[in-house]
Amino acid sequence: MLFFPVKTDRPQKRKPWVNYTLIVLNIVIFLGTWNTILESQQNQSDPTWRSKALAVAQQEGVTYEDVVAQVYPVTEYFLSPDHLKLYQFFSYQFLHAGLMHLFGNMIFLYVFGNHVEDRLGHLGYLFFYLAAGIVAGLGQAAFSNSPCLGASGAIAGVTGAYLALFPLSNITIFYWIIFVVDYFEVTGIVLILFRVAQDFLFNLFGSDNVAYTAHLSGYVFGFGLCMALLLIRLFPREPYDLLALIERRRRRSQFSRMVASGGSPWEGDRGRNAGAGNEDVPHTFTPEQQQVVDMRAQIAASISNQDMHHAARMYEQLLVLSADQVLSMQHQLDVSNQLMTDGRYDSAAQAYELFLKTYQSYPQKNHVKLILGLIYGRYLSQPRRAEVLLNEASGFLSGSEKELAESVLREISTK
Repeated sequence: MLFFPVKTDRPQKRKPWVNYTLIVLNIVIFLGTWNTILESQQNQSDPTWRSKALAVAQQEGVTYEDVVAQVYPVTEYFLSPDHLKLYQFFSYQFLHAGLMHLFGNMIFLYVFGNHVEDRLGHLGYLFFYLAAGIVAGLGQAAFSNSPCLGASGAIAGVTGAYLALFPLSNITIFYWIIFVVDYFEVTGIVLILFRVAQDFLFNLFGSDNVAYTAHLSGYVFGFGLCMALLLIRLFPREPYDLLALIERRRRRSQFSRMVASGGSPWEGDRGRNAGAGNEDVPHTFTPEQQQVVDMRAQIAASISNQDMHHAARMYEQLLVLSADQVLSMQHQLDVSNQLMTDGRYDSAAQAYELFLKTYQSYPQKNHVKLILGLIYGRYLSQPRRAEVLLNEASGFLSGSEKELAESVLREISTK
């Protein structure tokens, strides 16, 4: 039985050169150390060899680990909680005990690391990755005496970051069970929380072969750091990061409570007081509602000043505050087009979807469906939604537009 992720539907905005370099470096180091590490593990599991090594250690007045390091120098670069050295917190991250150990780590690093680097930037991602490995090593050293090696602690930090940044992205999973080979999709939040729960339970019931404490430490570091960065807005927010989802859920709960108590979420206390004869109570907003009103005004001003790039970015921030905000028909279409032009395909898709939902009588709606189907089919890896939109639109299109719709449908069918 074999399960592993192969891709996500998150589009790449730049080449993840740092992540590619880390993967290549891990593979090169593995090829140079594999035989030595394997021989070391085999001999240390042999009672005869181990007893001889212990005898030598006692005779020379050194530790067993010192004897092993004399015979197999690479073991000195493992993270050894009983004999910690500063360089081990870096070196252990690039050593692997076997081919499957390496493959499992690198496939997760490739699938998740590329997109985390996309958000953090090249240099930021490099420091983040190494820091995650260090924190994972500290967690392992604090709670276990067993030496460990491998990139999984750092990669756990990367997956924790992915959970904070892209919780609703779809992950394609390959599986092989006896004679059945196929794929299925699951959201990032489901897959990563499953992995965290799995590591927690395995750690709880004990295992000497896998550094689950390092994994859990990495998850906490990566998730916690990226949530903090989102909170202080150190880098731009997106409509689908975990903090945005939490904020929207909180607002929906707040509005639901307001409506249930007899009020209107967009009219302050006016709705509750109307029945009491207080028709002259001034129209008030909560701070969040006022922020939405102000942002809509700023978007309108930017459009009036022909600054569509700024208007599009402001609209992205507006969607973080309230995911169902729709502008006037022309403004909504203009902002959607600008987001598409800027390569902000997630936000463009959301804006076009809101446009189609709100302005169903728009006479050129099939052209909008064509653009949206193109985004889903070529950039967001959502073939089902793309197919629905393109099939709906193609019957009303002609010429080059119809050819484009049919071309994208053929591309989808071959994937």
